Amino acid sequence: MRALREIFHGLLSLGSFIGAALRGVITIMAFTEGGRMRQFCLSRRIVVISCIMLTVLTVGSTVTLLNLVRGQYYLTRMQYLERENLAMTSLLQGQAEQLSKLKLEMDKLKEFEESVRQVAGLGVASDLQASDPEPASGRRHSKNRRP
Repeated sequence: MRALREIFHGLLSLGSFIGAALRGVITIMAFTEGGRMRQFCLSRRIVVISCIMLTVLTVGSTVTLLNLVRGQYYLTRMQYLERENLAMTSLLQGQAEQLSKLKLEMDKLKEFEESVRQVAGLGVASDLQASDPEPASGRRHSKNRRP
């Protein structure tokens, strides 16, 4: 309880010290080029509040500027990635076209092979695979078996 009372008393004395420091006026004297003197009196509270506002505005402006720079960076990066995505898409489309051409070529070669087999009297490859019986053991006999 005593420690709590001491803390409370310390906070009150600190508050009264700050309050006393903020009381009173500050005199500002300004001289013009013509040699005239101007005198302004401002309360210390106004000066402290002005300094706090200036600090808050400076920090806020800095944060806003940093967010603007970061946003510009992300915008530039997004545009770069979109261009890269378009390039990859066109590359994939080109490869898909090549693949379809290769499939057509394979079909033509298969038809040619079947016609050559028919002319040679070997039969069609699919007929050969269908007519090759499998042994009862479930294993195929190898054609290149060594004795």
